[in-house]
Amino acid sequence: MAFIVNTAQYLPANEIFNDDLTQFPSKYRQLIEEKAGIKTRRHVTDECTSDLGALAVKELLRKTRMNPVEVEVLICATSSPDRIQPATATRIQELCGIKNAFAFDINSVCSGGIYGLKIASSLINDGAKNVIVVASEVYSKILNPKDIATFPYFGDGAAAVLLSDHGAYELKDILLFSDGSGCDVIQVPAGGSMLPAAAVKKERDYYFSMEGQSVYRFACEKGSELIGLLSKRNEVMADRVITHQANLNIIKEIARRTDVSDEKFFINVDKYANTAGASVLIALNEYLESEEAKNENHVFLAAFGGGLSWGGCYLKKEHDTK
Repeated sequence: MAFIVNTAQYLPANEIFNDDLTQFPSKYRQLIEEKAGIKTRRHVTDECTSDLGALAVKELLRKTRMNPVEVEVLICATSSPDRIQPATATRIQELCGIKNAFAFDINSVCSGGIYGLKIASSLINDGAKNVIVVASEVYSKILNPKDIATFPYFGDGAAAVLLSDHGAYELKDILLFSDGSGCDVIQVPAGGSMLPAAAVKKERDYYFSMEGQSVYRFACEKGSELIGLLSKRNEVMADRVITHQANLNIIKEIARRTDVSDEKFFINVDKYANTAGASVLIALNEYLESEEAKNENHVFLAAFGGGLSWGGCYLKKEHDTK
């Protein structure tokens, strides 16, 4: 069995409020909070994805009082890597002194944190003792700053989770799904082998893009479906639901479709906007540090993103954990 031992996060200090987005007319800036529940977000200055990931991992090691050489596996979930190669995880490994681990990346966009937990759980069940999943994203560098449809709604951040064969929360159930027929709905078109740099004719192809209405419908459908599946499969009602923090209206619609009260949904999208693959794990860390977590035993995680991909997880608190 696999357990979460501890969690940590890192958010850049540079806080961007809606009124700071002066490249957009004031009437549009006023709609950002109304449309998505976002008041502010964090952007890096000169850091890259591995810098944020390393700071989250260092904080995790500090909290757990673990020597970096005890870590056996380091998994980095990111859809905004430092470079097309090598794996961003390897630079995080070097920055953190994790000398005895093997390190690799996964890219399931906003579902990346959940996918990372599944892989880590499998490795624990196969005999590994200490596995770290770090989800780190720097979307401010892959967004078109003039695009009102994307730029205001994303932020930068990272979170890290230590898993082992004992700990505070057991990973009781993890579900993963993908639908490749939607592979073009969320994308960065240029930079890979499909559209290499030499063939790019439009600057916008280097930037993140998505089909907003399609993404909204997909997120509401799959988010509510995941919560229903986790509840049915495990015959339990969630004390707390932590979804991907993409948009407050999506979260409210998921709550409506599942008949789970709004109060059970953890919300921090107002502070950080959409941090893609790091979103669920940042929210999980903040929830576990809250007073509410002390009295709640059953936690559902649900994420949905590019690929199209989606995944859910049921965490059960150990009875002797306070």
